[in-house]
Amino acid sequence: MKRDPDRYIHEKTSPINFFFKWGRLYHHFFKVGIIILFAIIIFSFYKYFLNASNDFSLTSALIAGAILAGGKEFLDKGISLDDIFTSILGVILSFFAIRLFF
Repeated sequence: MKRDPDRYIHEKTSPINFFFKWGRLYHHFFKVGIIILFAIIIFSFYKYFLNASNDFSLTSALIAGAILAGGKEFLDKGISLDDIFTSILGVILSFFAIRLFF
């Protein structure tokens, strides 16, 4: 699937990975935060704009967060175990954030 290595995001040169300047740990915090924020936006859209039920809105938000995390991983030049763990953690924390605040 990843035959052309120049097509994918490079850790050092990509402008969307600017948190790598301060280390991989900050990149992971940023990634988790973006997944949580995106899931809350999707939840709010379905819940308040489309008047969907809580369960449907929560399910849609978690699926959207998982798709966002998976799409980012497919764009990376190399997928490591800590990236996968961070994506899973982001989806789990977004579930708890939505349940806690909404």
